[in-house]
Amino acid sequence: MPQLKIFGTLFGGGEQTPEQPVSPPADTPSAFEISGTTLVKYTGSDGNVTVPETVTDIAADAFLDCKAVRQVTVPAAVTAIHSNAFRGCENLREIILPDTLAHLGSGVFCGCTALSGIRIPARVTAIPDGAFAACPSLTQIEIPEHVTRIGKHAFFCCSGLTSVTVPASVTELHRHAFGECTALTEAVLLGGIPYLFMAFSNCTGLKRVVLSPGVTEITCAFSGCTALTDIVIPDTVKKIGWSAFSGCAALQHIVIPESVTEIDSGAFEDCISLTEVELPAEVKCDSSAFLNTPVAARFAEQGLTAE
Repeated sequence: MPQLKIFGTLFGGGEQTPEQPVSPPADTPSAFEISGTTLVKYTGSDGNVTVPETVTDIAADAFLDCKAVRQVTVPAAVTAIHSNAFRGCENLREIILPDTLAHLGSGVFCGCTALSGIRIPARVTAIPDGAFAACPSLTQIEIPEHVTRIGKHAFFCCSGLTSVTVPASVTELHRHAFGECTALTEAVLLGGIPYLFMAFSNCTGLKRVVLSPGVTEITCAFSGCTALTDIVIPDTVKKIGWSAFSGCAALQHIVIPESVTEIDSGAFEDCISLTEVELPAEVKCDSSAFLNTPVAARFAEQGLTAE
């Protein structure tokens, strides 16, 4: 009777086919370059990665441009993730961060184009420059109550983000922090951020903004927000700087409180729907502040120009 071969073994006895060597899974210790308790580099190719429990911090560039990584679990011992650690992980969809995490480095998740959500631990007090820039799949973000600083370009070009609430603890909101978040429709700033500079420029879907008392100057903050129709300027504002609301094409009405003493060049330039403006009794207004608006001619007649 002929012998039957099944999976390399002769049925009824015989010599077994030699086993082929098997490579270790990508997330075994051999896939991690560790110095002390610092994860220096991930060298594996697995999609689901669990960082070893002995790690306390993740070094700069540790996962830089790891295209294969889809999901990462960071252990409880980790307190810091440094600059550009996950930058360019374009297929990273989920990362689980521990409550112990207190520090995020600049550009840490920049260019993670598939990242759709993330929970920032409560111990984090600053969202650094470019932390989530160019994460277009990010649709919502909850900023912890103890955050005091949101760096420049922190959420720049997060084109899927639809709303944001900046907690009262934040005192620094840097340029382009939410710039070009084109799907953003509402921004609520609960704290008194003294100087708003370019924070929401070119958010073309932004319709409603809530500002809290404490803001003293608005400069180029809402330039290019073409859908903006609803904003109340608090009575703590003293200066409306250059291009503060330039290009807000849908804005029809604005009340400028008595606290404002200066309106700078191009502040409302190209607000082509602006037909009603309530101004303080005494204000120094640049000649180009309302350039290319329906109210420009009327203000020119009233002599509201800079000295």
